[in-house]
Formats: sequence, structure tokens, C-alpha cells
Amino acid sequence: MAHHIMNENELADLFTQYSNYIALFKNPQLDQMVNELGERLLISTYSTKIEDGYCGPGSILRFALDSFRFANKMAKNLDTDILEMSRKSLAMITLLFPLGRLGDLENDQFIEQKSEWHRNKLGQLYDYNPHCPKMSVPHRTLFLLQHFGVQLTTEEMIGILCSTGFHLEENRFYLHNVSQMVQLCIHAIDMAYEREKYLSRQLLES
Repeated sequence: MAHHIMNENELADLFTQYSNYIALFKNPQLDQMVNELGERLLISTYSTKIEDGYCGPGSILRFALDSFRFANKMAKNLDTDILEMSRKSLAMITLLFPLGRLGDLENDQFIEQKSEWHRNKLGQLYDYNPHCPKMSVPHRTLFLLQHFGVQLTTEEMIGILCSTGFHLEENRFYLHNVSQMVQLCIHAIDMAYEREKYLSRQLLES
């Protein structure tokens, strides 16, 4: 079965959903960031290959929204006092963590793959942009947020830094030193990604 590419109406609906959640923060700096980066965020991809999931236009925002919804479902079944839960922080982490995949202020991290062989044989629809400076996704997310003057709490910053998972060496220090709220967010992000990757591979095999 062919890889589904979101059409204009689907992308417009996706952006509306995301923008509406961002508007709930009542944060002018966040609003400005989404307004300025909106079109790029909407058409950019999170991953380069179909089998990795979240590949194609709209995938950065889909990943954010999926993670946010997973986190909310998990939080509803838990005692928020025990979790030291801040609904605002939960939303900030899960809705903002993948934005660094976009690239910097001028250059997209990924560009369309020009090689037909890579596209057809490997399902690699995108390639790295040599003009975009190398930076990890969490670090670039934090860079974009500070550029637009978006202030984060310590927990929100650590949540975004660790969004790539506690299995990575640079994040292991935080594994036993973060709140349950941050752990919940990281687990939700991982669940969203693993589900998307599974569905993408099932689609390719069908």
C-alpha cells in the first residue's frame, strides 16, 4: 500500500488543531513563534524514511499532537498531586519537543531526496540539508524557543532535553533525577513514536 501524504485540507486541519492548543498558553512569544514558523513547520518532515514513521509534510506537528494526547490519557489515570503534575508543563513539553527537527531560523534540516534509487528502494524521501548546522533536536528546540523569548521552567527544559529518551548517554544522568511528570512525558513521546513506526512498517508490508 502506498505511503499516505496529507493533502491540503488535512494539513490545514492539523495546523488549526496545533495552533488552538498553543493559543491556550496565552503566551505572545509562543504565538509569534508559531506564526513565523508555521508554514515551514507544516510542510517539514520529522524523519527521512517512511519506515521510521512521521515522514512527510505535517509529521512534526502530528508527532507533537500524538505525544500530547498520549500524555493526557496517561495523566488522567494518575494522582496529579503524587505526580507533581503541572498540566501546563505537560503540554509545553509534549507540544514543543519536536520543533527542533525543523532546522534553524533560515534552513530546513531536511530537503527532498533527489535520488530516485533512494526514494524507491529505501523509502528515503528526504536527505540532510548540508546548509543546516548540525545540532541535536532537543538543543535546536531550545534554541528556537530562546530566540523567540519563550521562557521555560526547569522541568520543562529538562523534559525537552530528555525527549529523545533516557537510553541515550547524554540523558541517563536525569533518569533518576526528574519528576514523575517528566518521566510520563518521555514515556508518552516514546509510545507515540513506537506506534507510528509500527503502523508505517505495517503499511509498507501490506
